[in-house]
Amino acid sequence: MDLQKASQALRELHSPAWLFYSFANANPLALEPLGLGGAHLTRRFAYLLTADGEARLLVHRLESQQFDALPGKRIYYTRWQEFDSGLKELLAGIDRVALDYQPGAQIPYLSRVDAGFLDKIRALGVETVSSALPLLRLQTWSEADLASHRRAAAVLHEARDAALAFLRARLPDAAPHELEVQRVMLDVFAKRGVEYDHPPIVAFGANAAMPHYSPAEQKSAVLKPGEVVLLDLWARKPGGVYADITWMAGWQVSPEVLRAWEAVAAARDRAVTLVREAYAAGRRPAGWEADRAARAELEARGFGEHVLHRTGHNLGRSGPHGGGAHLDDFESHDTRPLIPGLAFTVEPGVYLEGRFGVRSEIDVYLHHSGPEITTDLQEQLAEL
Repeated sequence: MDLQKASQALRELHSPAWLFYSFANANPLALEPLGLGGAHLTRRFAYLLTADGEARLLVHRLESQQFDALPGKRIYYTRWQEFDSGLKELLAGIDRVALDYQPGAQIPYLSRVDAGFLDKIRALGVETVSSALPLLRLQTWSEADLASHRRAAAVLHEARDAALAFLRARLPDAAPHELEVQRVMLDVFAKRGVEYDHPPIVAFGANAAMPHYSPAEQKSAVLKPGEVVLLDLWARKPGGVYADITWMAGWQVSPEVLRAWEAVAAARDRAVTLVREAYAAGRRPAGWEADRAARAELEARGFGEHVLHRTGHNLGRSGPHGGGAHLDDFESHDTRPLIPGLAFTVEPGVYLEGRFGVRSEIDVYLHHSGPEITTDLQEQLAEL
């Protein structure tokens, strides 16, 4: 963990301390910054970091070795009474701490600390505030992260191109099924040595109307004339950060599909424009603003009732979905600002149940000067 970066974030936000807490592996927002994402944990721990750089750890004796890399004073416990007294010692001299929760659960991605633990903290006379803003600082990328992301994106583009070439080579006489196309992309992933937490999505026709559809041996559809092809793929280089794209193609699709594609592409571009214009004006927009702008475009074009998800998500390190600000005023009201150093997807979609779905997804990195689209920008539905 970059303790200096975390302490600097606390000073900037005028917060005296940050309390990282998890029971076992329940809170990834605490585990990942502390470098404990792969640790085998079964007990509670609490790690306090102050704005002046002081650190204290409350940890069960059985698991203390898992925390050897973290600096700071150790407070050990085995019994629950020792945990309670240790928590009091941990927070001695602290009147306010940031924790991974959001008042009213308005941003559920941040609601990781249970109410009972909050009761304990408040009973000690310590005020609790959300860690939303300091956590953003830990989600920003370094130049090395951005370079790793670009390498991962290049692999995604190569896999996409291989899938499209495979489809075109098989049509019209030997239309493939979804798993065959997925295997083409996975072969590129294996060749290029990237990691992923789930195989890429390949969805034909009505299956594309299910945003999280995944082909399997028992349900791998064969492509038919008039159907769309949705390719959603994400990966990272080992130790790096993720890239994540969705690309659309079609085989003799209807004018309605083309209208849906045009609406989605316009919504995608409207979200990016909002962020770019805000940066040009010296303002850092919130994630909800970009989502609302994209959805307004879809609604104006008659597809509002077919929206099923937010416009985009923060790009992460341990998974494609990170802990930073999302483009969301649909599933939640994400008030976190889109600050320089963050990266996120822009992926509006419309889904007509039982018929077809259309989504376009790009990745965006925020420089101090404004947003950069770091992946290919699809201008037209790819014809097969």
